[in-house]
Amino acid sequence: WKPCNRGTRSSSSWDKGIMEVIILLSLVLGVIIATIVKVFVLPKLLYADFPGPKPESYLFGNIEMAQAVNKVIQLQGKWMMEHGKTYQNWICHRRMIVTVDLDNVRFCLLKKKLRKSEAAYNNIRLVFGGGLLVQPDPAHRINRRSLSKVFHGEFVPNFHKAIFEELQILCSRLDVAAENGEVFETEAIIGCMVGDATGRSLFGKSYGYQSGEHALVRDLIEIANDEAWKFIIYPFSKFMPLTKHKRELVVEYKRKNQALIDARRREHAEQQNLKSNPDLLDALIESGRPDNEILEEIGVFQFAALDTTTRAISASLFELTGSPEATLRLQKEADELISDSDLVVDFDKVDESPFSRAVWMETLRMHSPAGHGTYRTTDEDMTLPSGHFVPKNSDICFPIHLIHYDEDVWEEPRSFKPDRFLHRNSARRPLAGFQPFSQGERNCIGQFLANHVGRVTLLTLLHRYEWKLIGERAKFGDFGDFGLRLSTEDGLESPRMTISRRH
Repeated sequence: WKPCNRGTRSSSSWDKGIMEVIILLSLVLGVIIATIVKVFVLPKLLYADFPGPKPESYLFGNIEMAQAVNKVIQLQGKWMMEHGKTYQNWICHRRMIVTVDLDNVRFCLLKKKLRKSEAAYNNIRLVFGGGLLVQPDPAHRINRRSLSKVFHGEFVPNFHKAIFEELQILCSRLDVAAENGEVFETEAIIGCMVGDATGRSLFGKSYGYQSGEHALVRDLIEIANDEAWKFIIYPFSKFMPLTKHKRELVVEYKRKNQALIDARRREHAEQQNLKSNPDLLDALIESGRPDNEILEEIGVFQFAALDTTTRAISASLFELTGSPEATLRLQKEADELISDSDLVVDFDKVDESPFSRAVWMETLRMHSPAGHGTYRTTDEDMTLPSGHFVPKNSDICFPIHLIHYDEDVWEEPRSFKPDRFLHRNSARRPLAGFQPFSQGERNCIGQFLANHVGRVTLLTLLHRYEWKLIGERAKFGDFGDFGLRLSTEDGLESPRMTISRRH
């Protein structure tokens, strides 16, 4: 009997162990199902009455958004037409409220001063670090105040000088292109000039992009674009490292910028008095901030300045090649301000060119590089002026491109009409209807510099050359998943042009 009893006890223990495993797995499965229901299902049921496209899947949300490769802003425009100027959409478990209602825009950006969305900008933080662009308050307010002085006083004419020096290099290259009848992508050649002018003026050193030096910052911008999808799984994405190759590029980029900081610190140590015309790097060092924070600011300023300004200048040339009347007017203005022996308009004469301002502003309206908009997060429950309730910790997107194409704000928004930005016409539009640099305390700190380099470059390029677009104009539009770029729908081709000398 004993062997039989041992077998019975062994079988009983085995059955008990199996039951415990089954119970444990059931509990785990139950927790997983409950979590999925809580995170993915219940929010979609709770906000089912909020305007917006119905999610095709409780798990994946609006699948159409994931399929809209390179055409996110076009999809947002479609949903706006179908559901109104304030609506919601879902990307997996993340709810995004989108609004182009100007009352809502003013309320959120100017009155409530909503903070930047950590989830939406985590890709920038991951690659470039924190920096002024994504810093929370009160650090943002303190650091912005300390840096604002750089963008006034003697720095501005020094910035103009940097543009002049880099435009000399650009025009020497363009002269050869004109003589040989070369066809080139305007974005590529202008991007090198803008990058070098930014480096020379903000950090005291041209990066040599126009001389053939590899633009490492462009690699990092591409990495940031590649990492943008992690918005969906934030905050877990904070713990997902970059690949080895991407990490190596980031390390090399920071190493080069650290060398700039070290060299400038040695200059400060050798000088008895501070420079009379400090640049951004001087201001960052004098603020007493540690090197890691200075590196973050250098990265974010390069990120914010390079592609956005480059794309806007290229888009201006694109629109001008399709508007002979506007081209002639801008050329006339440029010819009056720039003599045949000069290359660049004098700093104190830039404001004597109202049409260059109008052309530049109309370009920023039609082709805002940051057209996807600014993303903010609510710190409290609130009801928007439109009557929509928005709970705490909600992400809200204000798509600049759609605001700039709103027919309730702009007459014939798809037409290139610089005259709408001449001073006599500016009072006819709502203030919030035009915001290429956003609004409020979180607007772009470098917007004057972007406007200045854009206008000065256009005056020089229109004075010196005739521009002709190669290929079909209609195939180009504003496409992109993270930032908008004038390109073909697949993003593989940007406008190409030829030029001839005028002066």
